[in-house]
Amino acid sequence: MTKSFVTNIRSKVRNYPLTKNTPLVPLYEAIVNSIHAIDERKRVDGPYDGHIEIEVVRKYTIFSESDDNTIDCFQITDNGIGFNDVNMQSFMEADSEHKASIGGRGVGRFAWLKAFSSVHISSTYKDSDGYMTRDFDFSMDRPDIDDCLTTAMDCNESKTTVTLKGYKKEYEQEAPKKLDTIATRIIQHCLVYFLNDSCPKIFVFDQDNKICLNDIFKEQFLTDQNISEFCVCGQEFKLLHIKISNRAFSHRNQLYLCANGRLVANKELDNLIVNLSQSIFDQEGYWYLGVLTGKYLDDNVNMSRLSFDIDKQSKPLFPEEPGMDDIISTVVHHVELYLHDYLAKVEKEKKERFEQYIAEIAPQYRHLAHYVPDQIAKLKPGLTDSELDNELQEIKRKFENTTQAECKELLAKLKNGQINTEEYQEQFGNTIKKISDSNRSQLASYVVHRRIILDLFRNGLNIQDDGKFQLESYLHQLIYPMRSTSEDMPYDNHNLWLIDEKLSFFRFIASDMPFNNDIREKRADILLLDNPVVVAESSNNGYAYETIVIFELKRPMRDDYDMEHNPVTQLQDYVKKIREGKAYDSKHRPIRVTETTQFYLYAICDITSSLERVLDSLSFARTPDQLGAYGYNNRYHSYIEVLSYEKLLHDAEKRNKALFFKLGI
Repeated sequence: MTKSFVTNIRSKVRNYPLTKNTPLVPLYEAIVNSIHAIDERKRVDGPYDGHIEIEVVRKYTIFSESDDNTIDCFQITDNGIGFNDVNMQSFMEADSEHKASIGGRGVGRFAWLKAFSSVHISSTYKDSDGYMTRDFDFSMDRPDIDDCLTTAMDCNESKTTVTLKGYKKEYEQEAPKKLDTIATRIIQHCLVYFLNDSCPKIFVFDQDNKICLNDIFKEQFLTDQNISEFCVCGQEFKLLHIKISNRAFSHRNQLYLCANGRLVANKELDNLIVNLSQSIFDQEGYWYLGVLTGKYLDDNVNMSRLSFDIDKQSKPLFPEEPGMDDIISTVVHHVELYLHDYLAKVEKEKKERFEQYIAEIAPQYRHLAHYVPDQIAKLKPGLTDSELDNELQEIKRKFENTTQAECKELLAKLKNGQINTEEYQEQFGNTIKKISDSNRSQLASYVVHRRIILDLFRNGLNIQDDGKFQLESYLHQLIYPMRSTSEDMPYDNHNLWLIDEKLSFFRFIASDMPFNNDIREKRADILLLDNPVVVAESSNNGYAYETIVIFELKRPMRDDYDMEHNPVTQLQDYVKKIREGKAYDSKHRPIRVTETTQFYLYAICDITSSLERVLDSLSFARTPDQLGAYGYNNRYHSYIEVLSYEKLLHDAEKRNKALFFKLGI
């Protein structure tokens, strides 16, 4: 006995793959059906003015009458062929092949019930006896359809209205509310249809506004009919190049992959073409949009029309089935050809920007342009200094790791006898050159750091907007971070080289730490202890320091010193406290000294008139450049030097001048 298959509508709807972030797909399906209906009528009746009107019906309340209100339903009306008996029979057949020749899958109507509670269809169409009107509801509440067919009196025009009723909350929440946004989304999805001169007039409206989509398309899309045609694995494709003049239409340059006249997937070309970015709109006045079509895409679109059943990679066993990566890479090549002039200009500007950056700011990356130019070329244009530095630092790190791996591999080959002496010498020379250049880049980075610190130091000596100078704490922080010691801070986190290169190697350094770690005690701005010598082997603390250096910093241009309150007296008081055994370090260990312990005391301050009187009274001698003064206290074995900020800066710049010159900074 012969039996027919039965379709379970609930199962068909449940299995339809409509995600929450594609809430307008049911609307798109209805619009495309209307376009197809108009095309079919043209084939039957000849040319005429087809049109489609889409009404957005909102849930208006007494509290709000804004077009931001939520959407209750859509009404799509067209003057196409209508739901005649043939089309009605196709509608009643799941997975109908009635429109297979134009890409119809026969499942789009199930998307309606995925996002809406029900659908009402009212269609007036022409048959051999005149005009007929067909009304019916489509829902999951009942498996059958009550097809109500009546004679249309006094009617001479076909008209079909599809009402998508009761937007389900999970989809309605994700749907755009503004009318112009809905219009833009429709154009994006049906772009290929709008490119055709035979595209019907399409309007979208609500109770407040009405928009003609065709007019928007003509105003905002510039097509010069420039089409690239190419083959990938024997499959033919067409790429239409479009310029979009409306900034709001998109925020990226995109590629649309279309099937059967509809948008299926899109790719952001900014992520695929290095020198293509959002700046193209600012510089050229348009976004780039590529529209890719081809029979291969038509044949491999999935049921929901939201993706393609195409493998990522091509398979050797199926030479006529290109993978998506091969298709996209070929598209990218043709987009680059089309945008050649713009991309070449961006590449030139990017190269100049990189060269300027490494010449003036970051010479430590200069060697990368020689060894890994391909990675430098992949840098995006328009990066800020911070972003560029992060990218170059990552490239540099990978380069150094690769170089180290090459060195280990070379040694392993030599050890295992896999390489002869001549080959080893050649590879060794190449590898060592990379290592040397990498090491020089690290030195360059450190020299650049010094240039920045000196610039910050100089800035700290300038008078501020309020007419005052920086507190000494600003300059103190630059030289050595306050409230820290060499035991709890990384070696390279200070800038003692500003004063003297040798200071970096002292055994113990404390900055702004009170003696005995007692906040009531006086504190030296910077205290350095070095060269401990054993004086009592039985004691854990049985050593004394041969050399102690103390720094005292004062506010730039301070001018209120006297014989009692001045940095020289303050420094000598620290020496007295230490020699009398009253000073302890931060761990409560006594700071031991001997009779021969040498103290080096530095007062870093500007020699203003009041300090000059103090220095004259103490018989201090002036340095040859007249920017500092010095003296010696025999009683305490202490050399005392007063360094003006100007002298400290001037001397530091002279010591580093050759390095700065070599790097061109």
